[in-house]
Amino acid sequence: MRCRYVREIYRNEENGYCVFIYQTADSSVPLAARDNRDKEGGILFRAVGSGLPQTDAIEVELYGKWCKNKHGMQLAVESFEQILPRTIEGIRGYLASGMIKGIGPRTAELITDRFGVQTFDVLEKEPDKLLQIKGITEKKLRAILFSYQESYALRDLAACLKLYKISDRKIRKINEEFGRDSLDIVKNRPFALCGISGFGFLTVDEIARANRCRLNDPMRIEGCINYCMDRIMKEGHLFQEKEQFTDMVYRQLNEGFSSEVVQEREVSTAIYHMTQDGDLVVEQGAIYPVSNYRNEKETAEIIAQILLEEEQEAVEGKALDGLITEAQKELGILLSQRQREAVKMVFLNLLSIISGGPGTGKTTVEKVLLYVYHKTGGRNALLMAPTGRASRRMAESTGDVSACTMHNGLGLLGDDENFEPEHMDLEADFIILDEQSMVDMRLAAAFYRHIRKGTRIVLVGDVNQLPSVGPGNVFRELVHCGIVPITVLDMVFRQGQNSRIASNAYLMQENNAMLEYGTDFVFLPAASDKEASEIVRKIYLEAAEQEGIEKVQILTPYRKRGAVSVNALNEQLREKINPEGAGKAQMKAGGKIFRTGDKIIQNKNKDGISNGDIGFIRDIYLDEDGVEKAEMEFSEGRSVEYGVEEMEMIEHSYATTIHKSQGSEYPIVIIPWIPMFYKMLKRNILYTGITRAQVQVYLVGNKRSIVQAVHSPQAVNRNTRLGERVIERFYLLKNSIKKNIEYEQIVMNL
Repeated sequence: MRCRYVREIYRNEENGYCVFIYQTADSSVPLAARDNRDKEGGILFRAVGSGLPQTDAIEVELYGKWCKNKHGMQLAVESFEQILPRTIEGIRGYLASGMIKGIGPRTAELITDRFGVQTFDVLEKEPDKLLQIKGITEKKLRAILFSYQESYALRDLAACLKLYKISDRKIRKINEEFGRDSLDIVKNRPFALCGISGFGFLTVDEIARANRCRLNDPMRIEGCINYCMDRIMKEGHLFQEKEQFTDMVYRQLNEGFSSEVVQEREVSTAIYHMTQDGDLVVEQGAIYPVSNYRNEKETAEIIAQILLEEEQEAVEGKALDGLITEAQKELGILLSQRQREAVKMVFLNLLSIISGGPGTGKTTVEKVLLYVYHKTGGRNALLMAPTGRASRRMAESTGDVSACTMHNGLGLLGDDENFEPEHMDLEADFIILDEQSMVDMRLAAAFYRHIRKGTRIVLVGDVNQLPSVGPGNVFRELVHCGIVPITVLDMVFRQGQNSRIASNAYLMQENNAMLEYGTDFVFLPAASDKEASEIVRKIYLEAAEQEGIEKVQILTPYRKRGAVSVNALNEQLREKINPEGAGKAQMKAGGKIFRTGDKIIQNKNKDGISNGDIGFIRDIYLDEDGVEKAEMEFSEGRSVEYGVEEMEMIEHSYATTIHKSQGSEYPIVIIPWIPMFYKMLKRNILYTGITRAQVQVYLVGNKRSIVQAVHSPQAVNRNTRLGERVIERFYLLKNSIKKNIEYEQIVMNL
């Protein structure tokens, strides 16, 4: 749509996001988008986007989609083109508009008086002629040309990338990175874009193919290697076998071509060069990204050293028995024999593991551990968990309000790529880490690198739950390596001994699909995803009305697939529970509509709000500067205000994924479980889902799918060697210590 800038409503100087009013003669503007205050017979409308032209000296062509929010219909601009004026008056107005730094109204008049309608030709082809203009020195000319070329380089870049749906923000990133060379790089060396955050190999490869770049370019091959390695890591692996990985890259590079465009030896050569450059590590036939290799190897080394470290002051067994008995009286609890063993194990070893399913008394043991620790003179304990929800649960259940996330304890800021903790070594000499099945290799490495010698560490978790989202399977590896002291708690306390939730969780781990059903564990058959969706929504609405919306949660394996996916259920339920109406403000952000009263979930750590925290939108309003804001309230009275761009960290949460629910508990859980979820019909996924419930579980779908999940292999096949490395390093160090002791004894005897 051809139009001209009229005025500014809002502009963010930091990220370029803006809301402007434009004028057009185009009658295709929807009636709902038209501003009643027409100017000189033209149609006024509102446009939103990033870096939009802000001068009425030129016309612009805006490309985008009409969208509606609480402010009405507006054009969401995806790209734009500036239309250069061709009259002397138009050129003079453009030069004087401030679009080109170094040219003001007087200089603009002098230039157009001299060159007339040929001005732009002079700027582009014979810029030295501008030195004839009074006041333009060589230094000033360089500034003028830089500003002019940068402006039009950005325009040409946007025009080139428009076909690939590259956002204005990413286009500016390219321009900031490569400057005047940006267009040349896009057309001739596009794989250099892979070095910019947000540019994936597939998008860049599409650009390269369109520009007929050399398909066996080493940069293309290296880009594909990084892309394939990222895919492997997203599946949870720390490495891939070399032959399999080489074949994976080779197939990806030749996909869509009728003949071979990249040879396998070229892939092998690129892998070799990347290992020489320190980007990859090849060891025993496996290829690691260098960071994964370093994290796995160093963590294994530290753990082996801790296991061999001698305590300076160990608590004797008899003293422990007395303290455990005292703790039970003071805390008003009664420990099982296995729980007593767990407490003893912790104080006899510097590193130990307490494992058990939900409700087996892990938190009770943590309380006793803290009691005994303080009674033996300890003053510096630290409780940590991988998520904010889990750390707050630790604080509530143990009474230690200082419990924090591992990120906060280590000084890791958010989820950014720079994962080096800003704190020095952790001060604590006694650390309890809960929900350890959620900890990936990168976070584990950051922790173990920053503990002090002699620190007592307790790892608590459920090995049968889903593994970490990030690569690695740290907790499972340490549990199964066999040399870390471990106590497995198997008596259920939380839901009660007669709870079908607890008994069915136990049956599942025994590979027994004969689950028990009743009032607290309900199965409702559904023949299709649409039928399952109707049943799930009916149960949710009834339970939410009776118990309160905050006590009911739908957990589903898939985010996008079918009528019982997270996205589909959230959309349907929100319109039932919180429909559009008078007095309810709305905000559009990231393609979603948010409304006052919506139940939401945070998807990134920020400002004291953790990834996975659930809350409600309490208000949507314009602040004193006219900026649209949403106020969210989370548990424990924590509130935060977000602008439109920060709302990317928020999603609706009437339904969420089972993966996202780890570390959480809900009184009532509803789980759709249908054949179309075949890739996700795994025992540990179903187990994690049902064990989030404290009181009641509804399983909706197909019993055969439940049986399939229960009988699926329990082992999580992730490529990691942490356990092997711990064992290997432990015995190497142990033999080395033994040899040193024997040598010292020989010397003493001499």
